[in-house]
Amino acid sequence: MKITIETNEQGSGCKVWLGETAVSFPNLEDAQTYIAQLEERIEAASHTFAQDAANPEIK
Repeated sequence: MKITIETNEQGSGCKVWLGETAVSFPNLEDAQTYIAQLEERIEAASHTFAQDAANPEIK
């Protein structure tokens, strides 16, 4: 998924684009924090799926 940050030209807020979906934030710092948390969750989930694939008895 492509993740980008688009800042408002008037300097008030920004949007984080997750593919075709936008999430608005009041400032760039909040947007960057959101992306970092999202990446951590995706990374944690990928490890879970890898473990499940290695142990097919777990459902």
